[in-house]
Amino acid sequence: MQQFMKACFRHKLLCLLLGAELSIPLLSQQKTIQATTPGPARLDQLVEANLMGVHAYQVLLARKEKNMDPACWPASTPSDADLEALVTHQTSLLGAPAAARAWALGAPSSFDPAKDLQPLLSAPLWMPENLPVNLFAAYLQGKAPGFRREEIRSIANLYQTVLEVERDGDRLQDLYAFYIALGLPVYIGQLGLSGTDEDLLATGKVLEGHACASPVGLSPAEWQIAGRKIWNWGEKNLHVRDGKVLADELLAEPDVKTLEPRMRALPAERIAVIGHSFTMDLHWASPSAFVPIVTAMFAAENPAVEFRQFQGGGLTSSRAMKNFYPDALAWKPDTVLLVLINRTDKDLEDLRGMGQGFKAAGARVVMFDDVHDPDSGDPEMRQKEATAARAAGIEVAVVSPILAASPDRSRFSCLDHIHMTEPYHRLMAKEWLRVILQEPLTSVAK
Repeated sequence: MQQFMKACFRHKLLCLLLGAELSIPLLSQQKTIQATTPGPARLDQLVEANLMGVHAYQVLLARKEKNMDPACWPASTPSDADLEALVTHQTSLLGAPAAARAWALGAPSSFDPAKDLQPLLSAPLWMPENLPVNLFAAYLQGKAPGFRREEIRSIANLYQTVLEVERDGDRLQDLYAFYIALGLPVYIGQLGLSGTDEDLLATGKVLEGHACASPVGLSPAEWQIAGRKIWNWGEKNLHVRDGKVLADELLAEPDVKTLEPRMRALPAERIAVIGHSFTMDLHWASPSAFVPIVTAMFAAENPAVEFRQFQGGGLTSSRAMKNFYPDALAWKPDTVLLVLINRTDKDLEDLRGMGQGFKAAGARVVMFDDVHDPDSGDPEMRQKEATAARAAGIEVAVVSPILAASPDRSRFSCLDHIHMTEPYHRLMAKEWLRVILQEPLTSVAK
């Protein structure tokens, strides 16, 4: 604590921001649950219980690391079993957001605070002021002083969770659903704060060096990516910007409007997509991906065209053959899009096998020549892919010149330098739509 205060004195602005937050005792440090009236006090308890659940999980992570601060991450007490029990309580708590909301508002509810809430709030686990989550909450309270404590700390809890990157797809999304059901903020835009990449990085620079050594990354860039994830997922989960919003925007653009008669006239068909993260709606880099955007466009214009995705992060052709090909083939699609990584000769063999199998079943099979995936950036392998595809009767839609000529190309790559942002997915959605309609792709000026 003494070292933390010395650092604080070197940064007076941060010290002032911390003062307001640290003067309030943390519910997670109380030993018993206090009777509360319905409203903000109960919402606050629900937030603090989730902060404790995530903290317990991260203490378990810290015990597997070296050079952790024992004041933040106790080495032996509570026991691992007790910490795991707290994690289980949080999982249970998150499973009933509607009942929790009713209880918080004083409405009739089956929610029993003694079941999961009380064990979390009364846990004998200290949460010091210089934990990353408390540091960020103090910073945020200073930036948005007009918001209540639980409105600040619900967002801080999401940051706390996303800094440990392995729970993006499960615990983090459960927290979004829980807090949205409670009517609490889930990203800083709801507090009136800016979410540009530059501002998120500036926040990381302010916070750098003030948190205790932790089992999560705390560099300015890691705070920045955490902020971008929470912002984008917040807008997506609140439907401020998601696949449907982007679909509606694209359908209003002149070059897409000219295709609407063709979309409406398309006979009923099934379109299967077997693809890696560039095709997946869940990823944080963009409000949606080009495949679900086009799916939403057809849902609005021609619901008789049915889509089904078979997806997985980092999906190779060999994994796709093993995990998805049988089910996709059994679905009997009319058109199949393959967006897969090929690193080995076995991948190329399985790419050919899937293409031949779908073709034999009467499907049209398509892939793009290049989707800007860094894992597929080897020109020699791309040539081998094209050769294998054509040998199997797979159509290769040539989009690489279109991507290269885009005026937005410099904005395609997201902060992780792997995945793609909204401008990329908007452009690819248009080309995927043209592929479905068997229309010429966008022409590139020479």
